[in-house]
Amino acid sequence: MSMVAAGVGKLVEDKKLQWTTLLREILPGIDDAGVYWTYRTTITDLLAHRCGLDGEIETLLADGGNNNAQPSLEVLLKTLDRIPGTLPHRESWLMCPWGYTLAAHIIEHISGQPLHEYLQDQVFRPLGMTSTTLRPSFEEGKNLARPHASLGNGEVDPLKLQPDFTDTLFEASRGAYSTVSDLLIWTKETMAASHNSEASTSTVLKQIPYILSNHIAMQNPSLSERSYGFGWARAQLPGVVGLLGGNSRLWEMDKQPVFGAGSESRLMIYHQGGGPGYSSFLAMFPETQSAVVVLMNTTATSDAADWIARLLIESLFDFATPTDYVRLAEQGRTRALERFATLHSRLTEERIQGAPPLPLDRYVGVYNNEKYKYTLRVTLSSESESDLMISFQGLDSQRYPLRHYHDHEFEWSMSYDEMKKSGRYDITDPSYYKMRFEIYPDNRAARIIWSIHDASIPDGLIFEWKDERLAEAWRAVRAGMNHSASRKGSAIDLYGYLDILASKRTP
Repeated sequence: MSMVAAGVGKLVEDKKLQWTTLLREILPGIDDAGVYWTYRTTITDLLAHRCGLDGEIETLLADGGNNNAQPSLEVLLKTLDRIPGTLPHRESWLMCPWGYTLAAHIIEHISGQPLHEYLQDQVFRPLGMTSTTLRPSFEEGKNLARPHASLGNGEVDPLKLQPDFTDTLFEASRGAYSTVSDLLIWTKETMAASHNSEASTSTVLKQIPYILSNHIAMQNPSLSERSYGFGWARAQLPGVVGLLGGNSRLWEMDKQPVFGAGSESRLMIYHQGGGPGYSSFLAMFPETQSAVVVLMNTTATSDAADWIARLLIESLFDFATPTDYVRLAEQGRTRALERFATLHSRLTEERIQGAPPLPLDRYVGVYNNEKYKYTLRVTLSSESESDLMISFQGLDSQRYPLRHYHDHEFEWSMSYDEMKKSGRYDITDPSYYKMRFEIYPDNRAARIIWSIHDASIPDGLIFEWKDERLAEAWRAVRAGMNHSASRKGSAIDLYGYLDILASKRTP
């Protein structure tokens, strides 16, 4: 994200746009989107995550696999209305990858180059960052660390999935691969440019003081500095840090470990990132021109890159009261495993003793959500006569047992280790693992309702059965059109037609 922000900064420096420029003044066709927030959103709003937009749905839909192809600018502008707006505009900070996707399109529209070429030509190569790219080679032996996951017992499992965000919605927010040496160059040049220092390499990085500035408060209330710039978070130590990583989910905000307790006050500018099998932590201290970079090719039970970075920073500045990070890591592991144990306990407690399901083949089919271009495929299990199987986007690598829960509701929860091996996020909300089928009057499944994220879509995402002929006919039945026998034919004829269509249903 900081690299995309620096790319936009060069366009601002060259007078090709301003930080206060409205989106509708840059992107042709955005007025046709008919989405209110686009009319008052600036570049600053996008990069500071202060539009109130919730990108959680897109993140969760991409979970466990490579995301759908990044939509073209024309398609993207037509689908802006699907981004949930859950917070007031400019009043609160909420991470959303869509902002950086739009920023990538802005860079391409103004510069005439796709994001990966623009950053390579304008930023990476001039700075001497020879091992940083948005387009890595995933061939064996190409100097790329393979991704791993740490299991509940501490063993490390190599992931079969290789995160590749090329040409996806997330390329501009998490698509960069790099090395420690390159990122030390990145932090050094960023800090030098923040003071307009002559130590900065030629004139590569521009607008850095503005990029690093406080543009929106993070996780209020806070008496000390805790804010967000463009691709960088700011924290006044002693204070709470690590709010962009996995450890922040393991403690309530008022119980988060305070970093630097008992030591002198100093400004820390940092960011965290990663994906399945990877995690990272970058921290800069402009007052001393110091930086710490941690890159890991393992996702641990708690965010180890976070703990390691803090340990290095404590050693760098000789903090008065050292922290026992082994103990914190153990606590984080315990909390992570307890969350999964609680998940399965709640699924058991919330289960309702209801009617048995229909014959399982009545649920089989392909179900689509056209708005998000997402598919759920339900098949019979070859291993268990009492289970179905559900695959996300039809991927064999993302295929899981779908067990009857109650009535027409099924669940697909996993153990902690199964989740880690799959490369999926550690979601512990029971509703996330429930799939509810709605049934046609003749006892065939019509649609799936998935409560993927209640905060963004409280009524759940709806996936319609793919056979549009049958779906259209049933909509006619439900609307009562079959009651007008004199004009539309008898109900018996319509139901007979539906039966013929249903008999052709493809598993």
